[in-house]
Amino acid sequence: MYCTFLGNNFEDIEALAIIDILRRAKIQLEIFGVGSDKIKSRSNIIYFTEMVFNSEKDIDISSFDGILLPGGPGTTELANNNELIKLIKNFYSENKLIFAICAAPMLLDIAGILEGKKYTCYPGTVINNGTYVDEDVVVDGKIITSKGVGTAIKAALTLVEIINSREEAIELSKKIVYNWDGKY
Repeated sequence: MYCTFLGNNFEDIEALAIIDILRRAKIQLEIFGVGSDKIKSRSNIIYFTEMVFNSEKDIDISSFDGILLPGGPGTTELANNNELIKLIKNFYSENKLIFAICAAPMLLDIAGILEGKKYTCYPGTVINNGTYVDEDVVVDGKIITSKGVGTAIKAALTLVEIINSREEAIELSKKIVYNWDGKY
């Protein structure tokens, strides 16, 4: 099972593309709202989440295989959430999958887990560690990063490939009429 965290001003498409495609692939995913079960996206749409995250006590990471972090303008606020940063560190120390898109790789940098890693992110996002790679999706071990809205479906299919199988990701890409060559 995987978990995703939505904070206010998250990027709708990045979050919903990942959630939708993973659930189509029958990958279990719980959606946490940071601080509330009602989260307003950057598009001013209010989403109701399944769980609320206030502190690391609100989640048993042993129940999850990975954490998925959408980006958006609200990432700056999440960067100041020490409980979320601790949680990211804990997922990393447990060698679990960590996905971040758009500005969310900044959270990985703040958590101190990009040192010696390759990553990608939204152009202009300030990241001080790791090696930036100008690709849509970058996989470095258990850390997967992606650039933004325009790469969300490709990133989601990459997650399906890593979590389930390449064959399932390719089949799913055909079902959603997305021309994906299976390369990230």
